[in-house]
Amino acid sequence: MICEKERKVVVTACAPFKENETNPSQNVKLKLPDRIEREGRVPIKIIKYPIDFRNVITDMDIIPKLWNGEKRVYEPHCKQGQKIHIDAMLHLGMSFIDHWEVEERARRDGYDWVGDDGVPLPKENGRKGGRWEGLPEVLKPCFDIDYIMQRLHRELPIIPTKSSMDAGLLYCEFIYYTSLATLYDAHEIPRVLFLHHPEKKIGHHGVEEGTNVAVSIICSMIDQLETQMKQDYFLA
Repeated sequence: MICEKERKVVVTACAPFKENETNPSQNVKLKLPDRIEREGRVPIKIIKYPIDFRNVITDMDIIPKLWNGEKRVYEPHCKQGQKIHIDAMLHLGMSFIDHWEVEERARRDGYDWVGDDGVPLPKENGRKGGRWEGLPEVLKPCFDIDYIMQRLHRELPIIPTKSSMDAGLLYCEFIYYTSLATLYDAHEIPRVLFLHHPEKKIGHHGVEEGTNVAVSIICSMIDQLETQMKQDYFLA
């Protein structure tokens, strides 16, 4: 159930990897507003998770904690046992593309990537004893991506944005599947998306554009969740 006082959306980013000295997803995350006010509607609080994912598989263990409802995950100094409801989550990453890309799905198997620690991502995760044994080969978010893209094209017509069915089978897609798998295992709504930022858009203007794209997506995510909540209420 969505909290009535404010909607809470967590945003994560990725650290630089391999030979890349920067990762623009970090700057986009930091530039996002802390709060999005909506006239006549509940505001959206953006929680910027402070630890950016490194290019190592051990950081994937952070993701389930982001969904466990413990407030201390986001506010280390709060009292133990305090809970927090996360309405949605947006993962940010960088890709070798020339546009912003909303990822429509994440795959369980087929990864071919070695981390900065020299440890490769596991390729066959659905087999017996695998990381995601018994889970579907593909997991998708609950959101209507066409609606999100139409809104992006309407609000930000000069910023190149696309949707994608191929998140790359690198760390970004591994992050995405991990997040979706966490919700799948918990029998929760898959209320998470992944946004890829183009690698060359690292300057002020590119970060500004990326921030506007992320804000539009966050608003679309919450709009859809609120619509579904109303439908569930009237059908109950």
